[in-house]
Amino acid sequence: MYLAPEGHEEEITGAAAAFVADAMPIDRLHSTGSSDMAPSLRQLLGEMGWFGLAVSETAGGSGLSAVEHALFFREIGRQCGPVDVLAQCLAANLATDDRLRAEIISGERGVALLVADGDNHRLIGSADSCLAVSVTPGSTRLFSLAGTPTASRPSLDPANSLRVIEALPAKLDECKGDDSWRLGQLGAAAMLVGIAEAALDLIVDYAKIRETFGRKIGSWQAVRHPCADMAVRVEAARAQLWYAATAVKEARADAAVHLDVAKHMANTGALANTDTNIQLHGGIGVTDEHNAHLLMKHALLLSRLFGSKRMLLGRLLNARLED
Repeated sequence: MYLAPEGHEEEITGAAAAFVADAMPIDRLHSTGSSDMAPSLRQLLGEMGWFGLAVSETAGGSGLSAVEHALFFREIGRQCGPVDVLAQCLAANLATDDRLRAEIISGERGVALLVADGDNHRLIGSADSCLAVSVTPGSTRLFSLAGTPTASRPSLDPANSLRVIEALPAKLDECKGDDSWRLGQLGAAAMLVGIAEAALDLIVDYAKIRETFGRKIGSWQAVRHPCADMAVRVEAARAQLWYAATAVKEARADAAVHLDVAKHMANTGALANTDTNIQLHGGIGVTDEHNAHLLMKHALLLSRLFGSKRMLLGRLLNARLED
């Protein structure tokens, strides 16, 4: 079992990092109307084959593994990429109709993420999405949004828009089991690790140039020690992410346990790092013009998708690992 990216996996990481930084840089979120995937971006992602990374070659995808899936979404997270990128990938893996799957992989049809909210349901994703995917640990369903009335709601996270529907729309496809949940959990955890890394990079760069009392702030223990804590959290969450991705790839019996641990560590690491990043930046860290708040808001949303703290710790309470 290889526990760190190597060879072609590093090539995919480099290609994904360059593509995502160019196609959806985090600075875009300072402009109005920059949330979600625009049709042009969705088509570009489709042309590059990113939506079909984990879809088998016989089904029109790239036939890669959960490891490459995680590597891609780590880079998505670093740039606060919208959640509907993940929803699009999950729908591509779910769809059994060849034509529908091809339209999803190509980006011709957009997919939003459908999340239960009491008696109602929330849609996270672009308003022009004509499909919605709902993912739970035991079932994944694909719905048509055609003719479904939705009501917009304010979104905490500028990277994603939010709508509410009262009743479930027409179901197009359904798959029992937890394969899609695992891919979703892995993608969300990878995005959170990317956010935690981006927060660390942001404050380290700032600590090298900001001066107080005639010295760079990075020379003070009050800054160095929290940065060291951030680096430890990143390393721990990233190592567990690689282990979980490899466990899924190798179909280990305890893969679900490692995924729960990876998501929990990614949740806590991203939330703590984005908070520390803001605190160490001082006054500028709380301004709307800075990227610090974008990372925190994105982490707050992702930490509640595909496993929040209460759910994950409850599942891990009686978990069993392979020898």
